[in-house]
Amino acid sequence: MYKILIIEDEAPARKKLKRFIMEVCEAHTIVAELETVEDTKTFLKQAPEIDIIFSDIELRDGNVFDVYNTITLNCPIIFATAYNAFLIDAFESNGIEYLLKPYSLERFSKAWNKFIRLHKTDPETNNQLMETIHQLIKNNQSVSKTYKDQFAIKKGTETYFLKTENIVYFQADNGIICAFDSMNKRHVMPQATLKEIEVFLDPQKIFRINRSESVQRQYIDKIKRYNKNTLSIHLNGGQKTLKTSQSKTSGFNLWLDL
Repeated sequence: MYKILIIEDEAPARKKLKRFIMEVCEAHTIVAELETVEDTKTFLKQAPEIDIIFSDIELRDGNVFDVYNTITLNCPIIFATAYNAFLIDAFESNGIEYLLKPYSLERFSKAWNKFIRLHKTDPETNNQLMETIHQLIKNNQSVSKTYKDQFAIKKGTETYFLKTENIVYFQADNGIICAFDSMNKRHVMPQATLKEIEVFLDPQKIFRINRSESVQRQYIDKIKRYNKNTLSIHLNGGQKTLKTSQSKTSGFNLWLDL
């Protein structure tokens, strides 16, 4: 009986993950389903007995590496995320696999089978294999992935195409996702959440600055300190100003190499 911990803040993603786990392993129990960095930190400090963790990275209150960098774990982690920018961090934090959303059952099964193989090996062999994996990742830091260069937008009976490079920022509002272009024109996207869109976006170019807004790097005109823990971001020649949330400010600064 494998004891599994799930760290994921999106209900549809948790549902898919649990369905895939059931497909590959009936003999398991899910010890907890966590949605925030704070809940994860509190739970893991209790040193629960866990065989494997399935973990997202960007949670509703921050980055999960705030936990993994401070708490020593004795179990492996399979990361499931829409971002490829954290690949090296993942494999330096007990990571054994890195699933980029949206992932298939076949891809998930390969990750699970790797866990089973590692789980059955003796600790010394396991450590040697993990060191090899880490070195291979460091030698090849880029993940091959194709991002969308345009989105098909339906309006009435017509469909037009919005170039990704022309999008200044995305905004979520009551289940509706809008993209605003360089002319400040609003486009209603077919996706229902920002996470669904982020799968198709290059994380080196676009960053989620708070729960409801993502900005494109090339349109950032300047940033200013708004208060102790947040920044105001002036976009597109000052046409629009947005603010980071407290939990995203640190990651945003790192993203900008500040």
